[in-house]
Amino acid sequence: MDVSAVMVTFRRAWSLPFALESLAAQSHRPDEVIVVLKPSGDGSEEIIKNYEAKLPIKSLIQTKGNFTDAVEMGYSSASHSLVLFMDDDAVAHKEWVERYVRFFSENEDAGGASGMTYKGYFSNDDVKLTQIEAYSETFARGGPHRLPLKAYEGYCGWISKSGFTGKKPCDSPIIRSAFLVGANMAWRKEAIERCPLSRAFHRSRIGFSNEYFLAYCSRIRGYNTYELRDPNIAPIVWHLQHSDSLTRRPSSWKEFWIHYDRVANYWRLKMLNADVSFYAYLIALAASMRRKPLPRILATLYGLAVRA
Repeated sequence: MDVSAVMVTFRRAWSLPFALESLAAQSHRPDEVIVVLKPSGDGSEEIIKNYEAKLPIKSLIQTKGNFTDAVEMGYSSASHSLVLFMDDDAVAHKEWVERYVRFFSENEDAGGASGMTYKGYFSNDDVKLTQIEAYSETFARGGPHRLPLKAYEGYCGWISKSGFTGKKPCDSPIIRSAFLVGANMAWRKEAIERCPLSRAFHRSRIGFSNEYFLAYCSRIRGYNTYELRDPNIAPIVWHLQHSDSLTRRPSSWKEFWIHYDRVANYWRLKMLNADVSFYAYLIALAASMRRKPLPRILATLYGLAVRA
């Protein structure tokens, strides 16, 4: 399969060389590397230009919009059938591309997939790679607001009738799941082509859960989405932990925008004619107030007012 690798970047001059070098070292080299850059004056342009001799780079300049606009620019500009996404502060395993190509070649029903993401640490202009998983797995409590949409019956991780998500334990190296991870995911281009991501997330500041929206676009076109959880076969990246992170700093303002995206997902799914339930949605909103109530109450009021 022909491969387009996409990287969205903003203020990451410190990590870009590691990310691009890992793509240059792939056992199966991508046919193109699309770098969507929002200029910040940090020297990223020069770094990208320096890698044009090592990689088939296509540079796109983002002049307006948010993160999801950049993601849509990436997959809309891809020239090839398989579109891989990796964060600009991540390092890919040398078989990252090869393993995605193998999986999609062997699974024609797959529209999207995510591999495994470990923690890497950046210090003194060097990186240390670990076997510590970057994201903990959590399982939500049951209830009518956690029942899956019809399209996700039988899935281990799903989008529910409320627009919120649900997940149950599944003991398998490959599971059907809507829980794709933006730092390490791949899509069959035809599964997400013309998916209205930027329109759905035009009020969002951080694009939280945009991967689930893409997963639903893929699902209603007849494709399944998967999590690959065996390190022997899964595409692996290391997400570099650093104080410059723009999206992982804990704050009430961050929680406001994360919860706004949860609140807005119901209305986004209605755009795609999903069988969401307003009754389940109201229960989910009430249940979500048990933690971090102040920013979540404000985000809920804002989300209901603007309806995504």
